[in-house]
Amino acid sequence: MARRKEIDRDRILDAAEAVILASGGRQFTLDAVAERAGISKGGLVYTFATKDALIAAALEREMARFQAAVDERIEEDEAAPDRRLLAHVDEALTEDDALTRMAAFLMTALVHAPDMFAPARRFYHALFALFDPDTEQGRDVRQAVLAVEGLFLLRGLGLVDVPVEEWKSVLLHARNTILPESRPE
Repeated sequence: MARRKEIDRDRILDAAEAVILASGGRQFTLDAVAERAGISKGGLVYTFATKDALIAAALEREMARFQAAVDERIEEDEAAPDRRLLAHVDEALTEDDALTRMAAFLMTALVHAPDMFAPARRFYHALFALFDPDTEQGRDVRQAVLAVEGLFLLRGLGLVDVPVEEWKSVLLHARNTILPESRPE
């Protein structure tokens, strides 16, 4: 009789996220994740053969979580591209800073493994399909999206130390660019 698999993939991903959140990614090792998940390193490697595979799975899960949260903000009759972009920015505005930094760490941790970027490429392809760069408004929105995503990655790489208030102000500016009538009076 075969031994029943006792290693839960989501438990490992939860442990990986906890290690990243606790250390900002500085102590992200397979040993640390295995210890946090309460399994052996061999059990971890059985589920995720490499550290890159673990990071890619955590990134894919985080992007799916973020996209689901964005989708929850959109009413069925509000599926217009500008409403989708607005929901993306609004979700980013409500995100906990530690969660934002974890997502950025996951994104940047795979910079040496471009073959594992497929989920991120799909995510950004869908995001950039939401505006028309052939119109003035589309170009303004593109600049706002690039500012948000660029700062997201710069923070994740640790290249800039931007206070939360400044990060939120960039998001609010992007929000106002995407949907000018959303500006507060």
